[in-house]
Amino acid sequence: MHRPWLKEKVYDAKRKRTVDLVKSSIDALLKDRRPVSLASVVARSRQIDPGQKGISETAILHNQEARSYYQQHRSWRSKSRKRPGKHARHIENVAALIKPGRNIAHVRYKYLKFSKAELVERLLVLEQAHASLQETWLRSAEDVMEWRLRAERAEAQCDHTESR
Repeated sequence: MHRPWLKEKVYDAKRKRTVDLVKSSIDALLKDRRPVSLASVVARSRQIDPGQKGISETAILHNQEARSYYQQHRSWRSKSRKRPGKHARHIENVAALIKPGRNIAHVRYKYLKFSKAELVERLLVLEQAHASLQETWLRSAEDVMEWRLRAERAEAQCDHTESR
């Protein structure tokens, strides 16, 4: 159901209250030279609000005007995603560097510090190395089988020649 009177009388007033509290809370934080974060804005809004009710983080994030004002003044800035992780390195020879007797707990701890992209890259390199090693092993096994069959044929031929 569409109820325009509800929007005008209830929701617009709530939106305006949220925006007013966010602006006054952020201005107070900036005046006091305090960091502006969602948590600090919520805490300050409770101090400023005459009813001591304040506003919630979701109210800030769901109100476009309040969110915009918060994002302009927040202390935290998102980091650029283009920088490589601290664990980024050349991992082409990773498979050759793995020792069979390594400390698994230490390796697990190290992997937990990797980013998802780094783990995916490492997994792809190891899968490729595994596929290459498996192909080499199969070729070697095929060669051994071929030489064994040749040896058996030669032995059978020798046995056949000696029995004449």
